Amino acid sequence: MRLLLDTCIVYDWLMGEIRDRPAIERIQSEGAIVSPVSLWEMAIKYGLGKMALPSMKIAEDIEAQGFQWLNITPYHVQTSLELADCHKDPFDRLLIAQAKYENLCLVTYDTIFQGAIENILIIKK
Repeated sequence: MRLLLDTCIVYDWLMGEIRDRPAIERIQSEGAIVSPVSLWEMAIKYGLGKMALPSMKIAEDIEAQGFQWLNITPYHVQTSLELADCHKDPFDRLLIAQAKYENLCLVTYDTIFQGAIENILIIKK
C-alpha cells in the first residue's frame, strides 16, 4: 500500500529528525507521497513564526527526497464531508480524506488519526 506522509512526518524527514528506523526503511523502500496541503501548512506556520524551514525551496526539497505529489481534487474535499468530528484541524482532515479516497496508508505520529482512518502507520517520535 502506498504511503501518504502527514505534515509532521514530511517536516521531520526534511529536518533529519525521524528516528524510527523501521519507518524510515519502509518509506525508503516503498516510496511516499506528499500532499500540497503539507506545504501549505508549513508555509502558514513559517509565516506565523511557529516553524523554521530547511530552506525556502521546500517543494524542491521534497522532490529531492524522491517523494511523489498527490494533488488535491474536489473528490478529496468531498470525502472530507464524510469524516467524523474526531479531528478538527482542517489540514489533517484533508490528509485523512485524501488517504481514504486514494486508499493510501497515512504515516503520522498522531494517534488521534486512528479513529478516522483504517490504513494508518503511527511511528515513534
